[in-house]
Amino acid sequence: MRKISPEERQIMRRSYAEKIMETVRTEGFISLTILDLAHLMGISRASLYNFFASKEDIILEVTEIYIEYLKKTNHFINNPRFSYVQRLPTVFEQSAFSAVYASEIYLDELKSTCPDLYKRKLEIAAARIETLHTFYTNGISDGDFNPLNPSLVIAQDEAALRKILNSSFMSDEGLSLEESMYGYYEIMKHRTFTPGSLKKEQDPYIKNVVEVIVSQLTKINKLA
Repeated sequence: MRKISPEERQIMRRSYAEKIMETVRTEGFISLTILDLAHLMGISRASLYNFFASKEDIILEVTEIYIEYLKKTNHFINNPRFSYVQRLPTVFEQSAFSAVYASEIYLDELKSTCPDLYKRKLEIAAARIETLHTFYTNGISDGDFNPLNPSLVIAQDEAALRKILNSSFMSDEGLSLEESMYGYYEIMKHRTFTPGSLKKEQDPYIKNVVEVIVSQLTKINKLA
């Protein structure tokens, strides 16, 4: 194998880890062998060891993907330089991806096999909830948001998106993933903004967010 730079190696390592995320989310990882993981990545067992030291190292990379994503989006949601109209689509995107990737089987197995990594995962998840709580509280104080209990708002989104994305809801209702995403965002927007703050024209910020969500979720479903 040709010599690759540390930067290129990390990019490839991340790419291979992304290929197993759907299986880890739906089936867990304890029962998966190194050969299983190599097959899911589309590489040989020998090639896998060029990027990962062990099975635990692979799960570390999978978990780091989620942790880094939450850190990045928390930073943006916390940034008052951007308007609430600009930040709410990221709140929606973050909630959708959290509903998909933070599955019970993955978290239970992470807790039993990698307790330190599980603790880090819990800490960033708690930081995410705190970030959302502050976002809604500040929006209410500034008069842009309806005076709704932030904890209940966050819980509603968690439950609704988990049902939409992790069940037969869409097929039962005859909805596409794109229709479901736009539809639920409209609910979030009208629930959150006061009538005076609600923009009547098409939201320019949600289009890219929905495209990213649909692209990512379609990709992982094809890998299943």
